[in-house]
Amino acid sequence: MREKPGSIINAVRSLLALAVVSGAAVLLTWLQHDEIILAWAQGNPTAQEILNSGGIAALRDSAIVPKFVPLALVSFVVFVVLVLVLGAFLADGHGWARLVLTGTSCFGVLVASLGLNHSLPTPFVIVSALFLLLCVALVFFLWRKDTSTYLRVN
Repeated sequence: MREKPGSIINAVRSLLALAVVSGAAVLLTWLQHDEIILAWAQGNPTAQEILNSGGIAALRDSAIVPKFVPLALVSFVVFVVLVLVLGAFLADGHGWARLVLTGTSCFGVLVASLGLNHSLPTPFVIVSALFLLLCVALVFFLWRKDTSTYLRVN
């Protein structure tokens, strides 16, 4: 098997960095659960009513509040498995993996931009910006000439 070009190596590194940043987002979701609930409640009149009458504890225990931590954890596990599988296929020279990773990155940019536009706590804005930049970097590495040459030959 021939040597992988730097663009493939950097694409795989970008994928691993995306997984790490996603893990940081899950950890932040757990650590700043109340802050996320408060940010979510800003646009919800029912949540505001519960918050005003019973405080954050009542809102946290309310059935209307999404289960942010389990959702983040399941999303993280699915994302990491996807990244590992697609990264392995890309490194092995399968061109279709580049297309799927490009689509996944576009979806990642969309999700990250939502994180930037919803009045979340500052650490989430930083994680969202980092995730967005890593998605753009991944697409850059995926569509470099040396990546195309490597995928064409394999």
